[in-house]
Amino acid sequence: MHDELSEYMNKNLRLEPKHLTYGDGAWGSFRLRTNLAGFVNKYFHPVAEVNPEEVIVSSGLNGIMDQLSWATCNEGDGVLIGKPVYPGFKGDLGSRSKVRDVAVSFGDIDPFSVEAVRCYKEHLEAFNNKGEGKIKAVILANPNNPFGKCYPVETIKALMLFCQQHGLHLISDEIYALSVFKTPYNADAVGFHSVLSIDSTGLIDPNRLHTLYGMSKDFSANGLRLGLIITRNRTLINTLHSIVALSWASAPADLLWSTILEDTKFLTYYLNENQRRLGEGYELLVTTLDKYGINYVKGGNAGLFLWVDLSFALEKPEDGGKPGMVEDKKLNRKILDGKVYLATSMSFQGEKRGWYRITFSHPKPLLMLGLKRLLKTLKGVDIDVEVPLATRFKGYWGSEGAFPYEPDFGWPWKIVRGGY
Repeated sequence: MHDELSEYMNKNLRLEPKHLTYGDGAWGSFRLRTNLAGFVNKYFHPVAEVNPEEVIVSSGLNGIMDQLSWATCNEGDGVLIGKPVYPGFKGDLGSRSKVRDVAVSFGDIDPFSVEAVRCYKEHLEAFNNKGEGKIKAVILANPNNPFGKCYPVETIKALMLFCQQHGLHLISDEIYALSVFKTPYNADAVGFHSVLSIDSTGLIDPNRLHTLYGMSKDFSANGLRLGLIITRNRTLINTLHSIVALSWASAPADLLWSTILEDTKFLTYYLNENQRRLGEGYELLVTTLDKYGINYVKGGNAGLFLWVDLSFALEKPEDGGKPGMVEDKKLNRKILDGKVYLATSMSFQGEKRGWYRITFSHPKPLLMLGLKRLLKTLKGVDIDVEVPLATRFKGYWGSEGAFPYEPDFGWPWKIVRGGY
């Protein structure tokens, strides 16, 4: 969707002298916050309407998460996040605020089930008993990255009640909210339900409930750096107003999102077409994996990716035990040598070795080229696909589709303030 969006931007962005000023303040123009409130009220179906005063805009969700952790936690405190954990949370929480991401393991328990709340409680108690800090919040990535699945309403309600009982904030990262699609291969998948759409009466104090969203995923524009928080907590709003200038969104980006949100014809087309193409990419990937007997997490219907089991290709340890980090790194090296880069289970603090996140939102020729190389590398299968000249990808992937750098196995930003 980059071509459609960039063409629209070049035709419709009109800067005026006021966009060269500080405008309405550091937390987004009133125009954008009004449009975002209307957008959320239409597409997220909140129980109580969102108003512009409850919306704070920042330069991406990294800044929002950083500010939120600074405002709600003390140094050394922790935030519970279910495994596998999106790698970006570590830096968002820890770089400035020195807050710890506490990854929750589930074992054989379905992480999307009500029963999984027990695992959150166990990790809360274990962390708090150390006496080095307190758990202050739960982050729920819904839809989930990397599973590409949505949480059932009953599980969200159970987490609300859990947070209320233990005095925690519930932070719902809903950045993939409208990247939800339907295909014959996921007809029974759980649909998306925003925390805003659930009646939280008797479950959680609304002041402890916060919703995050941004332009990066649903609008295919992570380079524009626009994110937002919706909260009804007046004290938190005032606190964030005092520090959001550190990640002030630019006026042109602010204007551009407003322009798109106000153009309901283009907005409807864009969202529908994006979902249609995501569904096509998902179908292409799962049918290929099914054909060659490769397992993956079923029930996905959201996001840009699939959580795939490539553990069949792990080497057997010399001691006869289960494959560990050494074998994981060897497999990743093998995949990289085959000129394919996948996000690893290690980088997501995954519980199982040999799992990878495969992104299916690439153009079909590029996706098929990656699958061709992956199957050749891991299964010795040479599939016939029509791939354009490799120079088509030159400049994005480097020479002939190979990578111009060698990705690290874990969190890519190794040098950060405070370290890990």
